Amino acid sequence: MRRKNFILNIILFLFINILSFSNEKLPNVNTSINSMNPTYDESLKEYKIKLENTDLFYNYIQKKISEKGVATTHTKLEKGELIATDENNNIIFIEKLPENISEKTTYFESKQVYQLKNGKMLVNTNYILDSDGEKTKILSETLLKKNITGKNIFGIIDLMGDLSISLEKTFANIEAYKSDIYDENDELIFSATYKNKKIEAESEVDGTFMKMTYVFEDNNFNKGTINLYIDHKLFATVKVKDSLQDGEMKIFYPNGKVMGTSIFKNGKLNGVSKMYYENGKIMTKMNFKDDELEGEAIIYDEDGKILDKQFYKNGEEVIK
Repeated sequence: MRRKNFILNIILFLFINILSFSNEKLPNVNTSINSMNPTYDESLKEYKIKLENTDLFYNYIQKKISEKGVATTHTKLEKGELIATDENNNIIFIEKLPENISEKTTYFESKQVYQLKNGKMLVNTNYILDSDGEKTKILSETLLKKNITGKNIFGIIDLMGDLSISLEKTFANIEAYKSDIYDENDELIFSATYKNKKIEAESEVDGTFMKMTYVFEDNNFNKGTINLYIDHKLFATVKVKDSLQDGEMKIFYPNGKVMGTSIFKNGKLNGVSKMYYENGKIMTKMNFKDDELEGEAIIYDEDGKILDKQFYKNGEEVIK
């Protein structure tokens, strides 16, 4: 059960924010080690690799690519230190990590291979991570639209990137990306891809298959349509604009019939929301204004008869 909840949280973390009634930006789509543990996430927000170590790492990669066309690096966590080495185990840099990071991650090791593909940088990464008793292997491949720089090197290898960056900044320089996550038994438990302005993420754990797609519109990374599938059937769909829910959201029964509809504007519920019985009859009808109930709310039985009526003002029920 712990493993199932762990994976479902990965694929649902984006959609849960869409279903919430808060006016918040969508979180980053991130299948790196950073997204595997919420506590680990928080501890990384204020941490960045030291500039001098970033320069050492970047200069090594550029040197090897110019000489051999490929550069291989290794990074690992050992005794509270992040150690980066070359293919011959020579030290590139060593950096002391904050205790809140080193205490959460008991084991971390990765290998990165950088090479040019048709003039573009291709980065292959292999992680092995043990965080809070969850041992995970992550394989990722990133094809960049342009070459790396000293400033974006660690964001590209997806090791200790800035967690506050937007979707636009995350994918602006990426042509294609894919990532596969395996459990301690080497079974595939999660995969994600990005290509042609479309993100797909899917997982199957304990017999439950889940898939999320985010299709960008108008060449805009902050606008598009998000769909969530459960056991290969569409469960929900919602429009996004300026990284906020905007437009109609629909939730579906497994048979494809509509379970519910809601209208969002600028990230908040505005207008009529309805829930339906599986037979198609309306179950509830209520009106929202900026996430708060406003006006009449009606509950129906499966035959369409009214069971109850309530009236709301600024989210508070008005007793008549």
